[in-house]
Amino acid sequence: MTWKHGAEFLTWAGWGFWLAVGVLLFVFGLVLAHAVSRRRFERLGEGRLLARLISRRSAVLPVLRPVLQVSGLILLLFALATPQTSGQRHNVSSMGLDVVVALDFSKSMNVRDMFGSRLEHARREMNHLIDRLGGDQLGLVAFAGTTMVYPLTTDHESAKLFWENLRPEDLPVGGTAIARALDSARELLTDVRDPKVDRAQVIILLSDGEDHLGRPSEAASELNKLGIKVFTVGIGSSEGQLVPSLGETGEVTGYVKHDMQYVTSKLDEATLMNIAQVTGGQYFRATKEDFGTDRVIAAISDYKRSQAEKQVFVEKHEEFIWFLLPGLFLLLVDFLLLGNAGLRRQKKEASA
Repeated sequence: MTWKHGAEFLTWAGWGFWLAVGVLLFVFGLVLAHAVSRRRFERLGEGRLLARLISRRSAVLPVLRPVLQVSGLILLLFALATPQTSGQRHNVSSMGLDVVVALDFSKSMNVRDMFGSRLEHARREMNHLIDRLGGDQLGLVAFAGTTMVYPLTTDHESAKLFWENLRPEDLPVGGTAIARALDSARELLTDVRDPKVDRAQVIILLSDGEDHLGRPSEAASELNKLGIKVFTVGIGSSEGQLVPSLGETGEVTGYVKHDMQYVTSKLDEATLMNIAQVTGGQYFRATKEDFGTDRVIAAISDYKRSQAEKQVFVEKHEEFIWFLLPGLFLLLVDFLLLGNAGLRRQKKEASA
């Protein structure tokens, strides 16, 4: 949660803030219930009689101490919510190249001929690949029959979240359109291209190679004209297996049919090899033992890198101390009141 004040932003860790709000509402309910029950009690007796039974001092402490306790605890809960202010922004320079990773999210990637499904295996390797990119600018393309893109950035952790939260169901059009994926990757790269900077641009395509809409060679030719090389990683087995249907929790509920026939999927290396050859890149075959990401990183390690200032970081300042100290102070006052009340009781008992 974020609150804005002028140029400053106050942000809260979600769980801590809502916990504090929940406790506040709970305590408010208790206080309200206590007030209602007290008014009912007052209606049962005469005001003068109650005045004799309850002294002024004894009436103040039972009200004051809960207020101190509740206020102190709420302030401590706000401190636990780790409030932060952010107002300063600056650009960070990095040496690297421009990389777009395109990952196949079509139904055929659910085939379980790797360690788990092809897609699960690719997801695991993606984090390793992203970690190896260092200062490179990274863009992402998820594709099936259509594409979903993530613009180039040096904030690799955000890119990881994009993969982790994305599901095949988020791409509404089925099938596999490798050409559209290459076109989307080309658009991401041309958007950040600076003719004054000599900086290499590459695409890493991870797929089983099956293409249903055609023209991947044409898309590869357009990339070659721009000097953008494509490195392809083939995922899957050459023998082919049935394409599973998945339930909401990812379990296999059956197998995909087309015209009353079960659909099988196998690795199409020819398409992936052709894309790599046309653009001057390389093709790598993923196996259970070696997915190929290290070989891709080694292949692009000597490419031309240049300095870029793209990623904007926000400096955050911890502000929990402004809630922690008042909270501790109120609880300390409550503790001192408890001690004084105990001393008064001891004196009364001794004099009696």
